[in-house]
Parts: sequence; structure tokens; C-alpha cells
Amino acid sequence: MAQANRNTPLRRAKYGLMQHLPGALGLKYRRKLRKLHAPAAEAEFRAALAGASGKICIDLGANLGQHTRTMASHAAKVYAFEPDPWTAMELRATLADVPNVEVVEAAAGTEDGTLPLYRTSSFDANPVEQSQSSSLMAEKRNIDTNSSIDVAVIDFPAFLEGLDADIAVIKMDIEGAEVPLLEALFDHPVKDRIGHLFVETHESRIPALFARTNALRDRAAQMTRPLVNMDWK
Repeated sequence: MAQANRNTPLRRAKYGLMQHLPGALGLKYRRKLRKLHAPAAEAEFRAALAGASGKICIDLGANLGQHTRTMASHAAKVYAFEPDPWTAMELRATLADVPNVEVVEAAAGTEDGTLPLYRTSSFDANPVEQSQSSSLMAEKRNIDTNSSIDVAVIDFPAFLEGLDADIAVIKMDIEGAEVPLLEALFDHPVKDRIGHLFVETHESRIPALFARTNALRDRAAQMTRPLVNMDWK
């Protein structure tokens, strides 16, 4: 209850201002602000899924499928993108009982190809936990550039075009790669076929993305299609 009491409009306004401080201090308050926004983002996600009946949903960065399963309980079809081969194998096993999920063993990007996926140095010791941090971004603070594997990358805007259908909800948690992907997606006409987009940003782990992430937040706030929430947890 004490934690809930700290989630006040005044505190949110304070953190909203202080997140723009330079360097580590601003990133600290960006993280604090996201924690305050998390309950509202989760409620918005549930409300968006309530309108997904008979439609497509997409989970980018599905990991072990917690949110994929939730999406599948509402949507006609879910595409779950997971580039790491170990994690994709576990994801298929975890969701073997969910017939309307298709696991796509690839990263979502801006063009087809192959890129290194960087794991943490502790991946082999604890892949269940450490798989959540793997990233295409070599600058990410908690990965090991000496622990990489090559993975397939799919041109995601082209993938959406190929579906030839509206997409009710996309959840995007791709460990820093959301920035170049959103920059491309926001300029692509296929974005008008997306209803809701929930994004976790990673500038706290990749400070070089701070300005570009803020620019995307500003653009997202002006958009009506899709409706974009960039405070996903």
C-alpha cells in the first residue's frame, strides 16, 4: 500500500521533469517514471487485447512466452518473434498447447539479413533469466560482445505488409533495437494497419539512444494510428 501511495500525480510530474537531466541522473529518473507508469500500461494492454478477437497480434521479443500466451487467449493468430535459438526452442515447447501461435525464429529489423545477437556473459549458467537481456545492440551495457551468435533478421515493415490484414496489438521488447525499427515503422504506411503498439525502451542500458528515444516519444504522442505506449515494462 505504501508503494501505491507514492504513485501520485505530483511524483509523476517530478520524475517527468527530472528524466531530462543529463547523464546517469536523468536515466535514473526515467527508470523511476517507467515503474510508476507500469500499472497503467498493463491496464491499457489488457484493454487493447479485449478488442483483438478474430485479429492478429504480434509479440516482438517473445522470450519464453508469458505475454504471447495472453495475446493468444484473445487473438485469432499470434506471431511470436524470438531470435535466440535456445530461447525459441524453449518458447515452442512452452506454447506447444497453444495452436494459434506461430514462433518466428528471427529478430525484427528494417531489412532482411543476418546479424550478431549478443548474450550476457552469464547466459550459459542461467539461460532462463539471462535470455531476457540478449540484444542486437553491441552498445548495450549488460551484454558481452564476445558472446554472440548469428541470427536471422526479418524486414518487419515488409512482414506486416505481407500479412495483408490489420494487426490489433504489437508488443515490442527488443533490447534497444526498438529505436531503428520504430524510426522506420513510423515513416511506413503499414503503421496505419496497427491498432496498438506497446514498447519497452532501453536507453537506460544504451544511453546513446536517449535523444532518439525522446524524439520517438514525441512522435508517438502525436499519432492516432497506431496508439503507442512507450512505457511498457
